[in-house]
Amino acid sequence: MGQAIPLHWSPVLIRAAVWSLIGMIYTPLYLVLSELLAPALGAFAGMAAAAAAGGIGAAFYGARQLALMASLIGTGCAVVAMAITGPDVAPWILSLAAVLLSIAVGFLVRFPHRCTADVGVKVLAGLVTGAFAAGLLLAAEHFLGIRLPPPAVLAFLVSVTGVLYVSVLVARPVRAGGRGRFCDVSEGLVIGVIAVVAANGLAAFAGIFAVGDPGALTEVLLRVTESLPAALLAAMFAGAVAGGLLEVFEFDWVDRV
Repeated sequence: MGQAIPLHWSPVLIRAAVWSLIGMIYTPLYLVLSELLAPALGAFAGMAAAAAAGGIGAAFYGARQLALMASLIGTGCAVVAMAITGPDVAPWILSLAAVLLSIAVGFLVRFPHRCTADVGVKVLAGLVTGAFAAGLLLAAEHFLGIRLPPPAVLAFLVSVTGVLYVSVLVARPVRAGGRGRFCDVSEGLVIGVIAVVAANGLAAFAGIFAVGDPGALTEVLLRVTESLPAALLAAMFAGAVAGGLLEVFEFDWVDRV
């Protein structure tokens, strides 16, 4: 019989695994959104993509039941739509169905308070810290001529955004019980955004195997496939190291966000 992992190391491994999972979620979102937004935003596409990925990552970290419900809604909408119309289903149809169902769930379902407390603030913190971390990279490229490869970019963004996120949120005032006035609305909106991303992401992936010309989202997904594996590994490793070190040095505030 092998010896069990010592008890004092278990929280470190769990924290490292959670942050590594956030890196796995963050990476494809950032790469695809950067590619998708580049024609419209140019050099600022990375900041917008990092903000969006940071906000969604924050939902998975600080409001897990809500984020998982949103993923289930988005996946379900995509599967049903593709079963009816095929992989070339229009993105606006998927998005509309996911948003309407998400808003209904936000008003009808009461999620555990600890998991969804201040979900709007958490997502906003993820948006701001993600944009700030990407802004540092943009400034380094513009003023110092330092341009990092995609794996290094993702490793930096995941670790720095994560540390900034938990650092910022620990200073927020704690609500003294109960649900906020706009909790239903904020939950519905957050669920809707994640559900839209999940639905269109699944449809884009299914479009790779469809017969005929790929849709716009599928084309973007195909363009990032070359850099995705290395970037994914780097982000997962950086997330695991950052989360594990925070637990090793016993920053108890990491548990309060």
